[in-house]
Amino acid sequence: MTLDTAYRILRLQADATQSELVSAYRKLVKRYHPDYNSSRHEWSHNAMTKINLAYELVSGDLLERTQHVATEPRVDQSKWRFGDDIAEAFSQSPAEDPAFVALFDQAADLVLTGIYTYYQYGLHNVYLRYEGVRRFRYRTAVRRVKQGLEQLRDMQHLASAGLHQDQLLAFSEFAAAFLRNMLIDKYHAPSVNRSENGAYRHYFEGSESLDAVIRAELFEELKPLHASDSVAGGLKVSYHEFMSLLINHSKSDWIPETLVKLQLHEAFTRVAALRAGA
Repeated sequence: MTLDTAYRILRLQADATQSELVSAYRKLVKRYHPDYNSSRHEWSHNAMTKINLAYELVSGDLLERTQHVATEPRVDQSKWRFGDDIAEAFSQSPAEDPAFVALFDQAADLVLTGIYTYYQYGLHNVYLRYEGVRRFRYRTAVRRVKQGLEQLRDMQHLASAGLHQDQLLAFSEFAAAFLRNMLIDKYHAPSVNRSENGAYRHYFEGSESLDAVIRAELFEELKPLHASDSVAGGLKVSYHEFMSLLINHSKSDWIPETLVKLQLHEAFTRVAALRAGA
């Protein structure tokens, strides 16, 4: 049984507390325990076996989360050049609305915190994503980006000025594209099929280049670009790799993931252009 399945069986959210776990477990026991289902003993026994296993898995996950929450790093938001520039662009709008800017800052902070965690712990590497504490970090990162994206979408009706609309739409599309990127969980298994291996090389190189550009623009201290590199150059390299995959390996199993990467590439390019012109 996977941890996600355990949470579903207990009908709990991924950020559930210990008290919520105990409460959910007690409710299920009262419904499925053999003592309450004398006419369906085998059915209830099988149900309780799954419920008990789910309880053990979630309980262990909560314990691990509690042990590591004290070491959760404090993100220095002063280094978020990207988010600060976007917010500054809003504040310079002729139709400046302090309430709107404050709401945007709050939503952007959630998105950027999630992305920062994603890169800081190497969660773009699918092989590391479910190891030890990284499993909790990954779920936390995804949850924060989702929450920020929901808040950004809720703000759409508040964006009255043209600049507000352009900036909000661009950042919302970037957050949505990055979330889809975070949810890619496909592993590469070396194959005897040379074409498929070649397709993955294009996918990997394009992804590495795109990640490097995004990290450098959002969080320079994580992994800055080399002096000889540039944002435009990195974006060009990643685009070339992704398009090479689509053109030369049109039947590859990596096509769906590559399309997600291209959507992220397009969304990030647009936001970076708006930032440069802010």
